[in-house]
Amino acid sequence: MLKSKTYRGYLIKNGVSNDSGWGTGIFSMEDNEKNQLSIKGIIGSMTKKTLYEITGEFEEHPRYGRSFKVTSFRKAPIHSTKDQINFLSGPSFPGIGKKTAETIVNFFKEDAIVKLSENLDILDQIPDLPKSFIPVIINGIKDNIEKEGQQRLRYIFFENGLKTSILDWMENKFENDNQTIQNYFENNFLSYTYQKNIASFDDLDKVAVWFGLDLHSDERIGYWAWKLTNEILFDKGDSYTDKNVLSRLLIKKLNILEPDLIMKGFLFAKKEGILIFEDNKIYTKESYEEEIVIAEKSLAFCKLKSKLVNQNKLDFEISLIAQEIAYENNIQDFKFDDIQIQALKTFANNRLLILTGGPGTGKTTLIKAMVKLFYRLNNSNNFAIATPTGRAASRIRETFKNSNATTIHKLLQAKDTNEFQINENNPLKEQLIIIDECSMVDSWLFSNLLKACDNVEKIVFVGDANQLPSVGYGNVFKDMIHSKTISTIFLNQIHRQKNKSEIIDIAYKTLAKTLELSDIIDKTNIFSQLDKTNEEVLNQITEIVKNNWDDLKTKQNFLQIICPMYGGNLGIDEINAEIQYKFNKNINDQTKIFQRGDYRFVVDDKIMFLRNEPDYDLSNGDVGKIVAFQYNAYKRLKAVVCEFNEKEIVIKPSDFIDVKLAYATSVHKTQGSEYQNVVLVLDNNAYNSIFLTNSLIYTAITRTKENLHIFSSSHTLFDAIEKDERLRQTTLVNKLLTMKLFK
Repeated sequence: MLKSKTYRGYLIKNGVSNDSGWGTGIFSMEDNEKNQLSIKGIIGSMTKKTLYEITGEFEEHPRYGRSFKVTSFRKAPIHSTKDQINFLSGPSFPGIGKKTAETIVNFFKEDAIVKLSENLDILDQIPDLPKSFIPVIINGIKDNIEKEGQQRLRYIFFENGLKTSILDWMENKFENDNQTIQNYFENNFLSYTYQKNIASFDDLDKVAVWFGLDLHSDERIGYWAWKLTNEILFDKGDSYTDKNVLSRLLIKKLNILEPDLIMKGFLFAKKEGILIFEDNKIYTKESYEEEIVIAEKSLAFCKLKSKLVNQNKLDFEISLIAQEIAYENNIQDFKFDDIQIQALKTFANNRLLILTGGPGTGKTTLIKAMVKLFYRLNNSNNFAIATPTGRAASRIRETFKNSNATTIHKLLQAKDTNEFQINENNPLKEQLIIIDECSMVDSWLFSNLLKACDNVEKIVFVGDANQLPSVGYGNVFKDMIHSKTISTIFLNQIHRQKNKSEIIDIAYKTLAKTLELSDIIDKTNIFSQLDKTNEEVLNQITEIVKNNWDDLKTKQNFLQIICPMYGGNLGIDEINAEIQYKFNKNINDQTKIFQRGDYRFVVDDKIMFLRNEPDYDLSNGDVGKIVAFQYNAYKRLKAVVCEFNEKEIVIKPSDFIDVKLAYATSVHKTQGSEYQNVVLVLDNNAYNSIFLTNSLIYTAITRTKENLHIFSSSHTLFDAIEKDERLRQTTLVNKLLTMKLFK
């Protein structure tokens, strides 16, 4: 067992650090500034020019060398004559040497620092003290007093495992007014921080409880009820829950033994307006208002009259557009089918339109045609096309060169605070808005989009209602269609492409639950390997990757492995690790490897960014590769250089947590994208998983442009096809119908 050691001295240089308080630095000894240690640990609150006493033990790291792991630290006590002389001649008092410090300490005989802190005027009483030193000593003592006040709260946070980023935010907000900050911590802190996006609710709750919030107070139970309702909604995709489910969770989470406490918490939440209670349903304020906004805004848009276009003129313009598209795509005898013509006419004569259809029905072609028709009828190219993901936007740009398709987040100019710069007070300036892949858009994003559309002339929502619903709660696209309150065109005529006919066939048979084994065996573009062992499956997957490795490295959408699960022998994590190990040539070069917990990253790895980040101009689901790892002088990760969308982006270590390997990825993460070759892998051990459903298999199949490889047991695949997605509990349909009836 290593022996613990204690040292006194100063932090002279900061290294890396993170929000949890962990960091590195250089520590110099009090009695010899050249005697230095490389330190690490929860030292984020340590500041320069402050005398500390650190305790810990030395560690050897094969890569980073020897360092001192700090297990605890405190502001060093300054009692002895030696301590006081060292302090007064330390870095807080530039120009004051040992001799002058000794003169001061000897004059007061004892407690020199305490006496000076209480009354700085007594410096004038020291006969041998040069007058020029007095301002230096005064500034040093004042600085020490100020730091003690500022650091008191910070010590509390670090010593009790509280999130220091919360304190940072409060200090910035209240300009380091510690008394005001503490008053907020001690009084209704959860109410104050509601919807401010300062930190996670759990971290805010820890702060409130430490500063005195009663564990079973109305406020705490009320806000926990809001927090748990949010968790239920995001877990199930519903827009509401019920009292019994929520009560059981509260009792378990907060160890509540008295039912009356739950009711008092509910009353508090109702009074504060953070939960809405209606018809035995419990909504969060957000989920309730989002449905209201979606219903009100969309119906109000439908009510606005659109200038009717002469039928003959429409027919003429549509025929010209068909000729344009035929020329642009080099398709002889191209023409719109009857339903597509109906869609274009409905678009021309309505302010809001829903366009839905499966693969091969011409949704993207109609998007292009609508933009052309809008220009012909309005002499305006003031339009925007947006999608939920960057990959989906990129796919539109590939087929519609001048579309400038972007993500909804970028269209609304998202900030990193979950807010948008384009909103109801600063609405969109485009006249035509087309949103594709609408099945992926959750209630929150849909409502924010509609809030920003007050000045828009036409909106078109496009998507495949049979695909997986949004990751976030709500089922907006499907609910809008089911309500029959908005003009909707159902595209059902398939415009087959030679190399996609087999893929489209099995997609629709999957949807209809009529797929048979013969539909996926001995086909030209479908390669099924059923009922193989896990080892056989892994071997065959790696063989596919081996045969396509050069294309996979250079062409982002050439090949994608899709799995429903992260865990398991045939899960995303296992397959990613296997491919990385076998095919990344940098795997044995330690200078090109970074280990983050259980996950290893190597230069040239295919990666995916997992959130929207405007600072990097990255969207959730963007795929790229690692170019290099950069380290600081302490051999700690300083930055990760990556390539996304043909641009070099330098990612901070704190943001690299939102990066995953992407040789294999989930169905949700591929939604909105298409790949030349898809490898669909269903782990046989997950055959009874609630996630394996008809819509998941359908969504995975429809990611394929050319060739589909299926690895599964027969019963896993066909059981999943028979299983319907759980119906999400929402009230948007009811709100749409009610508002249309009574408004």
